[in-house]
Amino acid sequence: MLYLLQVLTIILAAATTSIASPGPFLRRSPTATVNEARGLTNAERFQRGLPPLAPRNLFDPTRVRRDTLPSSAASIVARVAVSNKASGSKLGYMNGDTVDTAIHATTFSFRNPSSVSDLIELNDYSTGKHYVLAAYVLGYYLGPTSFDSVTLTTSSVSTPANGPQQPDYTKVPTEWVESTVWTIDPSTGIVSAHWVNLDGSR
Repeated sequence: MLYLLQVLTIILAAATTSIASPGPFLRRSPTATVNEARGLTNAERFQRGLPPLAPRNLFDPTRVRRDTLPSSAASIVARVAVSNKASGSKLGYMNGDTVDTAIHATTFSFRNPSSVSDLIELNDYSTGKHYVLAAYVLGYYLGPTSFDSVTLTTSSVSTPANGPQQPDYTKVPTEWVESTVWTIDPSTGIVSAHWVNLDGSR
């Protein structure tokens, strides 16, 4: 409604000025009718003294979606978005172990999982290193009554799914890592991490 009033106001001013001084006004400032104005680009509107077009698509957080994985691809290259678990709103993208903008996001490569429970490795596409869960002592146990914690880091060490933790001696102090700890739901694209304890629980 505001846009229509602005256009009508401009047209009314043009008519008034034309009556008072038709020649000079028509030469200096050609105006557009309402129908003509609707088809103008913003640049053309500015040249005619009109306001810019209203945005066609305003941001709506309910339209943020998670992509499904292509079923035919053997491997996938993608970025990983980070969302608020409670609200579902997007916070940014993974950049190493931090959250950053899409421009600075890490590009990951991974095997296309066959199911939501299929454990895979998540790799840095540019370096080939694995994104791993790491502990500083062999045998860290994660569970409801545990106070142990693990960190997210990168490593060249590769471990099998449900396999034992392996030492990364290139780190100081030595880190005990697991690399095949990621699941991706093929239908939603949601990524989860699973630390496998030495007794096989996770």
